[in-house]
Amino acid sequence: MSHYEYTISEGVLCLARGTLSVLGCTANVISIRTFASMGLADGMNLSFLCLSVSDLMYLVTVLARAVSFLFMTLEEMPGQFFWFPVEPYGVYIFFGHAGRIPYILSNLTTTFLAVARCLCVARPLVFKNTFSSKIALTILSACAVFSVSSYVPILFYMGMIPLYDERTNATSRPSLWISPKREEVKDVVWGMRDAFVPFATQIVVIVCVITMSGSLRAASNFRHANSISHLVPRSHLSREACIKGNDPVEGRGVHGAKPNYVQSRLGGKELRVVQQVVLICVVYITCNTPTIFINFASVFESNFSIEKTYRNLYLTTTGAKHLFQTINASFNIFIYHNYNSKFKKRWAINRQ
Repeated sequence: MSHYEYTISEGVLCLARGTLSVLGCTANVISIRTFASMGLADGMNLSFLCLSVSDLMYLVTVLARAVSFLFMTLEEMPGQFFWFPVEPYGVYIFFGHAGRIPYILSNLTTTFLAVARCLCVARPLVFKNTFSSKIALTILSACAVFSVSSYVPILFYMGMIPLYDERTNATSRPSLWISPKREEVKDVVWGMRDAFVPFATQIVVIVCVITMSGSLRAASNFRHANSISHLVPRSHLSREACIKGNDPVEGRGVHGAKPNYVQSRLGGKELRVVQQVVLICVVYITCNTPTIFINFASVFESNFSIEKTYRNLYLTTTGAKHLFQTINASFNIFIYHNYNSKFKKRWAINRQ
């Protein structure tokens, strides 16, 4: 892929990401305001608030990158001499790295939501009241500390400082500075965080989604059986129950066995909370998959790197990966609105 082809493709991707980030920022501001007004006594509300905040922070960096890429393209246009007070390329690269911090926090928050809800579904008597706001705040704070501390070493070895510029033949505007030691640090951080964390969270979230989906199916079957029991005469149900060894009206088998608690406990509010978390996790799995593929490709093809033969192809696929990540951070508000009745009511009140 030539540099011109890369510039065109990245320009299109930046336009798409920039447009989505504006919409996503608006949506996340609404979500933050709504969850904050709902109160933070509930651990789940606090977690959703944290997810909205980290998504908003990530989208701000996406928007900054889109604008800086536009300015960078204007400076590189032939026959034109656009000159900005700060080097656009440096801003583009710097915000690209800075955006990893809130995005990793969003990944960890989504994983926490999935694990917490999965445990509440699988072992409700043990975990139903475990994830209080205090516990959630402690875990999310630890996730935030990890997200920041794991990437600070890279940002420490880069910055925006006044450098010599060939076009002006002088030391002028703040430009990107990268330490020679940065790549060594980046390799360590990439292996620990950018490669391991997305893959590990993907596996954990998939397992949680499978578990919660099974509970949703069981709850659906249970409600369907109950609806039939109210429509069919009891005498007929009793005869069928004796044959099958279960009494759907009394909720017990002929030998006094208790009904499946997994089926009966998911109803109303709990059911919609599980549906909400499952949908958020499905969106996360879908949008995180390109990251997994690119990481594996980098491992198996050494030239698929920013410094090697397939540099432009790597940058283009990375830009597409960032588009999926932007989608992941932008549209959770629709899930909140459709599957969280408290969120929907509070949103309506705030709009008045």
